[in-house]
Amino acid sequence: MIAIKNNPTGKTYEALLDFLFKTCDQFQLVVRTDILKYKDSFKDLDEWFGDSFIETLDQHEWPSTNLFDDIAKVYYFKTTEDAKKILLEKSSSLFDWSLPNLPEDLCFFKDDEAYLSVSSELEEIYIYPTSHDEVREIKEIDGLKTVEVSF
Repeated sequence: MIAIKNNPTGKTYEALLDFLFKTCDQFQLVVRTDILKYKDSFKDLDEWFGDSFIETLDQHEWPSTNLFDDIAKVYYFKTTEDAKKILLEKSSSLFDWSLPNLPEDLCFFKDDEAYLSVSSELEEIYIYPTSHDEVREIKEIDGLKTVEVSF
């Protein structure tokens, strides 16, 4: 596992998204409906991403968070070029994906497994590479500060 120790912004954010869209097949965004003031936020999120939208699920858990007794709306999308353009238009950094301005906890999946996990609230980012080549590519992203973590 690799921990990212800074908030990827600007060109670093773009390069990281390029890598993730090449490597992963899905991503998700979360709208916290358990917090009353966010309950009706981003109802058109599926429309933002058009044909890239897959589904919306009511979940209490996702790769970076467990709400235990509460539920959030988790939106799933295909990693298409159009979806990547929307992510770049809406924000210029990974931690911009945070309520109230945008949905939160942008996470990516590869073969139905969490690949990049973001907790916007805690400002934590973890990547779970599946090969040495992926580790090398991640470490070569200019401006990305990484630390390998083992358990």
